[in-house]
Amino acid sequence: MGLQIQKILVLGGIIMGFLSVMVILTGTLLKTSIPNVLAPEERQFAFDYVIVGAGTGGSTLTSLLAKHSNGSVLLIEAGGQFGLLSRIPLLTTFQQKGINDWSFLSVPQKHSSKGLIERRQCLPRGKGLGGSANLNYMLHFDGHGPDFDSWRDLHNLSDWSWEHMRSFMAAAKPKPAEMFEIPQRYSKLTEALDEAQAQFAHKDWIFRRSMYNIKNGLRYSVVQQFLSPVLHRTNLRLLPEALVKRIQLSSSPNLHATSILVGIKDEESREQEFSIKIRRELILCAGAYQTPQLLMASGIGDTSALAKIGIPVQHSLPLVGHNLHDHFNLPLFVSMGVTGPTLNQNTLLNPMTLINFLSSGTGPLGNFGVLGHVASYGGSAFGITFFGAGAIDESSLMSISNFKGPAFRALFPRYYNASQEGFVVISSCLQPRSRGSVGLLNRHMRRNPLINPNYLSNEEDVDCTIAAIRNAVALVTSSAFAPLQPRIHWPRLQECSNFGPFERDFFEHRPSDHYLECLMRHIGLGSHHPGGTCALGSVVDAQLRLKGVSNVRVVDASVLPRSISGNPNSVVVAIALRAASWILKSELQAGDSH
Repeated sequence: MGLQIQKILVLGGIIMGFLSVMVILTGTLLKTSIPNVLAPEERQFAFDYVIVGAGTGGSTLTSLLAKHSNGSVLLIEAGGQFGLLSRIPLLTTFQQKGINDWSFLSVPQKHSSKGLIERRQCLPRGKGLGGSANLNYMLHFDGHGPDFDSWRDLHNLSDWSWEHMRSFMAAAKPKPAEMFEIPQRYSKLTEALDEAQAQFAHKDWIFRRSMYNIKNGLRYSVVQQFLSPVLHRTNLRLLPEALVKRIQLSSSPNLHATSILVGIKDEESREQEFSIKIRRELILCAGAYQTPQLLMASGIGDTSALAKIGIPVQHSLPLVGHNLHDHFNLPLFVSMGVTGPTLNQNTLLNPMTLINFLSSGTGPLGNFGVLGHVASYGGSAFGITFFGAGAIDESSLMSISNFKGPAFRALFPRYYNASQEGFVVISSCLQPRSRGSVGLLNRHMRRNPLINPNYLSNEEDVDCTIAAIRNAVALVTSSAFAPLQPRIHWPRLQECSNFGPFERDFFEHRPSDHYLECLMRHIGLGSHHPGGTCALGSVVDAQLRLKGVSNVRVVDASVLPRSISGNPNSVVVAIALRAASWILKSELQAGDSH
């Protein structure tokens, strides 16, 4: 009897502890109202600085200007707030296709995506305070110096070398307490990667365990790092759920932006439009798809392209919307003959998974499952990412990847096994040569832009990705990984059957280049790292000002002239910090002159 009572008390204690933590967590995570929202009676007001888009660049820039400027700041965002799911790391993908995702689709791809419905890639973009920083996988990248030096050398951007950007990259990095690094002994997979680092020491490969923008088990994005601390500043106003539809330029005394047209829909979806005047600067932070969309919808872009859809030209800038670049990945599933532990349905349904997360922010819910990376920056620079997931839910992944059923099942042949242990090894080219574009169907900003990533249009990307795959296979089949009892599941795609996989490929793991190319053209996926559509040197000048327009800057990933050799989020933060320094310096100089 006493033992039974003891068990009841223990169970009751666990339940009470669980409920207490739930109350605290709910209070932390539930949406609160956005402060300092621009009131209707203020909508005819002018602002010194108008920032369009509250993503990574916009949130960072708003923080610095609200804190240090003597001017008024308006931050306009098409979405509202992100909710509970955005803070819990592992639940990130459940936000895609939801109210906080623009849910773009690419145009049908000519050179890739044959295993996707209509050959179209899903292109998630964050909609709400924090933008894609609240929708991404939270991976931090310290930056790679030669990336910036290539901007200097190949794009004549002498002010953008690593020497110029190093301090801003350091400032962009959150404090150690605001980050989470995957521990060395996190799982058998991380132990294998650690062993492989020693085994492949003769290679010029860089091994990194994943570093996340996570604090106490919760996403710690630019919202927490930069935006939230300034939301109550008296010189700041926010305008959520508002879409900027047009920029108005004036040519007197020199070409500059005078106002923007904003549209807000009421509860009955009726749109109210009004103008906001710009006293000093308009700063576009709407991202690599929507910043060029807004410019072109405003008549700023290629003259002939604008004429074709009947948009009056305000300013000719032919390269707006061109030079779109993105990383492109080939995933391969590797099953394991031992317990990892890796992500699968059984792990997620284990009560201890929830208890560990609620009590200490640890366990599978406390990160996204990307455990480590291997990169080589010499020659054909490649990246290999290890995602510790054994069982991939068919309905969830198919909906956010746009896979056709047969392609998904070929890629993940054990999708039905809820207890499957394994991982996904993802191979990519870090400096892709393929270039795409962003265009318009018409001038209406509420219509999605025409996005053509044009993946694998340059054959060099095929060669580079094949090299990445073969290096990934060398890692997985090495003695360092042998304790995992790994088995690479080469996808059996009907469309690729002439090239493989043949029986020997499952033992020798040396399938032909033709087979690997066929795989990437059928089941390769974009990385959601778009950039380049308002590139430094071609659309904006060295201080991010729109060429020929004195008071418009672009501060987002669209200014990146080339891909970043890793996750670009921290680089955009650094660019925004640098832009803020220029803006504040010009404000001081203007004050001195007065």
